[in-house]
Amino acid sequence: MRRSRLVQVWAVFLVGLVGGCAQPGTAGGAAGVGTSGEPRGYLCHGTPVPAAVLTDGATADELGDEAAAALDGASVPAIEPEQWRVLTETSTRVYLIRELPEPRDSDGEQRTHELLGIEWTDQTEEGGEGWQLWQHGDCALRYDLGELGDAIVGLDPDNPPDAASSEVPVLVTEIDCASGKPADGRVRVEHLVELEDRVELVIGVEAPPGDGQNCPSNPPTPFTIELDEPLGNRTLVDVAVYPERELAVVAQE
Repeated sequence: MRRSRLVQVWAVFLVGLVGGCAQPGTAGGAAGVGTSGEPRGYLCHGTPVPAAVLTDGATADELGDEAAAALDGASVPAIEPEQWRVLTETSTRVYLIRELPEPRDSDGEQRTHELLGIEWTDQTEEGGEGWQLWQHGDCALRYDLGELGDAIVGLDPDNPPDAASSEVPVLVTEIDCASGKPADGRVRVEHLVELEDRVELVIGVEAPPGDGQNCPSNPPTPFTIELDEPLGNRTLVDVAVYPERELAVVAQE
């Protein structure tokens, strides 16, 4: 018998709904390449999302008969299978992802994708064994930073970049719980590539010391990016997210 995890299922489900050194590289973004050079891909609520799946992965209308039955599982919303890419297809797990028609803003983060996870359990909410909704929610697809935490990076409205300077001021907002404290001394540049027309960035944050952090909103932390040459008219691009995006001015509260 397969072990039932329905309590965990619904906790994850509800959360999904509400809710350094420079790295040489090439044009086209980090594309899931870590400092070791190994492919990393992206994460959506902790679920790995290979970069290739987003453009070339099979769609849900190509699922085999056994896995396709998951789409009729308990509490699984009706979908249009051709719009969803297949992340996982086994006899006990079917995970799908799609790009949202329009991004959704959540606490300054643009959520661009929707994740749907369905698993086989010996006790569905409808009774008996079968397929059951396991995880569902939208997310910002983020570069897998390993041990570093994710961050929202934006331009400081009170200290805009100077084209003649090689120092670029930004604001870094830690996403993980940090008891509402700034990330001073913990900001790390994971990926920095200077090209003729743009500067590509991946910035993460080391976890704060100690355990038991609570989760009020974290304040933006001023941080200076040091370039080899003056910024000029180059665009600053955050490639820690998919799709990559130009750094925007942080909205004033």
